[in-house]
Amino acid sequence: MIKSVLPGDLVAQGNYRVYSNVIKADSEYYSMFVGKAEVEDSRVTVIRLSGPYIPRVGDQIIGMVTDIQPLAVTVDINSYVNGYIMANAFFKRRIDPSKQDINEKVRIGDLLNVRVSRIERGRDVLLSLGPKWKVSGDAIFYISPAKASYLLRSKSNIINRIRAMTGTGITMGANGIMVARGGKDSIKKLNDIIKIIESHNELYELEGALKEALK
Repeated sequence: MIKSVLPGDLVAQGNYRVYSNVIKADSEYYSMFVGKAEVEDSRVTVIRLSGPYIPRVGDQIIGMVTDIQPLAVTVDINSYVNGYIMANAFFKRRIDPSKQDINEKVRIGDLLNVRVSRIERGRDVLLSLGPKWKVSGDAIFYISPAKASYLLRSKSNIINRIRAMTGTGITMGANGIMVARGGKDSIKKLNDIIKIIESHNELYELEGALKEALK
């Protein structure tokens, strides 16, 4: 079952082993956010359509390098906390900071495609690198992290449809940062789609507007 919900709306009743973005009261589950509620098998969750990016282990995100130290790199992940990558990760082995220079691998301002690997004390977000961790493009867009999560998890492959319609290459993180590659006309088309996404806060309105735009 899938439906739009507001904060305080009853999402489900019963006994669910896995649930997120809801409050459980006895056998009832209430939404904490405006979003899309999904109830299936043993799982109940609400995909938020508003609010800041809250890091979760396993999220694939895009961040910008803001500081480089001998042992770690600081990354702006569009959240209330920064992310950190240990210098060893760039060399794939233990390093001696007096012999290896991390600046040979990464620079301030670089965009990185990274994964949230661990969260310590609720504020130290440790990141890991994938096989293609450096990201480049012709334009950067910022959209609501909650809407980014919705788009990425959509069963109708919205991101692929946006790629096809606009003719752009898109790399998007769960934290709402999107890097696009394409010509001037393609980027303009994508910008128009982003405006549609950001101008609708109700799920049914957003789905309808995207369906019309992506015909």
